[in-house]
Amino acid sequence: MSRNFLNLKYEDTIQCSFFCRDNLSTNQWDQLCDNINNTINQISKEYIWHRDKFSVNFPILDNNKSDIPHLSSTTCFGDNLEDEWFIVYIVLEITKVYQNLIVQLEDNDGDFMLIEAADYLPAWANPDTTENRVFLQNKQIHIIPPDLAATNSSLNVADAINLVAQNPNITKAPEEIQNAILRKVEGYPQKIHNNCHNAILKLPLEIAAVISLEPTLISPIVHTYCNLDALEARQCKDIKFDNCINVKVKFTKYLYAMLLHSPLLSTIKYKVLESDKKGQMGLKIASSYNIILKQSSGEPFSTMEYQRFLESLSKNGYFKDSLEGSVHYKQLLEKANSYFLNMESPITSNACHTIENIKSTSDFENMKTFLRNESESGVLEDDDASWLTIDPDELNNLLNYQYGKKGHVKNETVTPHLITSELSSFLKKTSDYEGIEQVNGDVYSDDGDIDFDCKEFVTCIEKMLKIVSNDEETNCGDQDISGDDYSDTERYEFDTNQDLELAAKLKTSVGENLKDDKSVVNNLVQSIKEEGLCGPSSVVLRTIGIKKSDVLDSDDDDE
Repeated sequence: MSRNFLNLKYEDTIQCSFFCRDNLSTNQWDQLCDNINNTINQISKEYIWHRDKFSVNFPILDNNKSDIPHLSSTTCFGDNLEDEWFIVYIVLEITKVYQNLIVQLEDNDGDFMLIEAADYLPAWANPDTTENRVFLQNKQIHIIPPDLAATNSSLNVADAINLVAQNPNITKAPEEIQNAILRKVEGYPQKIHNNCHNAILKLPLEIAAVISLEPTLISPIVHTYCNLDALEARQCKDIKFDNCINVKVKFTKYLYAMLLHSPLLSTIKYKVLESDKKGQMGLKIASSYNIILKQSSGEPFSTMEYQRFLESLSKNGYFKDSLEGSVHYKQLLEKANSYFLNMESPITSNACHTIENIKSTSDFENMKTFLRNESESGVLEDDDASWLTIDPDELNNLLNYQYGKKGHVKNETVTPHLITSELSSFLKKTSDYEGIEQVNGDVYSDDGDIDFDCKEFVTCIEKMLKIVSNDEETNCGDQDISGDDYSDTERYEFDTNQDLELAAKLKTSVGENLKDDKSVVNNLVQSIKEEGLCGPSSVVLRTIGIKKSDVLDSDDDDE
């Protein structure tokens, strides 16, 4: 399913647009759409989508890309970013098979793929200048540079597609950008299994058979339970939890954690011991399963969602000048209804429709017999759930890997001199509100940059301190130093002595300490020990490529 029109509740979506370099007829587009969806289903047949299933379609409404024929999809991935990157993987595989395709991928943040390659992007690239410049073709990332299209004017999709098609060698992103983005999708398809967790639950036989025949139903079931309101919770009061068996249920790790940590409804009369995790988890699923059947049964075209869907179509001119009831109107309505069932119907309605279809098949009865025998054999085992527990060091390593500096100090022993030299180099770089900018290892600058003169800075600080000192002494009553009490010569001598004293202190506290590498490191160590697991000192060290453990020994780290 998708959320092209309704999009009422969920905002985390990824939009895919598939363009073709060849001119295709309507029938060819339809065939291409079917082929792409078959490829998607083949790749994702064992994948459990967190919210929406990824599929493409031919748009039934004009949009901002209407001047170019294309296939599109708007897929809600909710809170699980793994779905978003799995879609990237699928699209890359599709472009490898269909090399005449050029694909644009965006989410609510825009060109989200570039975020992963932020350390390697050219200086001109930012969210304002990369619009309609990032595409996928032949399993490669393409970025249209300013040499082909100036960044001071907007670039429409049609022109962008032509530029990529005609200049693939120029638009192909540099290797480091390619690698940074492709690193996010490495490990598939094996990663699909690594992100899953199989748990043994106690479930009514009917529910166990339905979920075993269609494992993807676990997603809407878990979401429905975790989002129950007070009125829905009351409907679970008299839930039946009998004829139960032990059954292995496949979750994603994200869904399993969601359900595990959601409290059991207090409104349910049926009680399960707190120590009976299988029973508690099964009771949660049974509650959600029954809510889905109660709320979503009936005619899908009589729902509020369908009415809002039709209103959106009419408002956007889908039916054009066709009169309601006419042949052309009926043809358009039939197409819209099919689109609604496949792409726009609510998650629970789609789940209810799937459940009812499963229960009407012969496979349903066969599965119940199989599961009953399997449960009695007693050979079922849970997957290891140790992944639910993570210690602080593992969390820090994970965060450092994801957000820390990618290039660390190589093949060098961390010494006091190395730390101070790296800090000195870091402090000499130019920065602005976007951070420190470098091009080819050199500090990026243009005519608008501000150069930092350390001597001038110290002079300004001295003058500011002198003014503050004078103001303080002016307000000190008996120690007031005003023009009435001192002559110009005395005031000049006082100011001169004050400047000399301040300069001597600055030289002592700054100059000598900076020259003393060991003193700098000792100060850093003390700061790290006082700030705990994370703080400014640790962040600065990580920024220049030095780990906290490189400057702390085991005794220091324990304190």
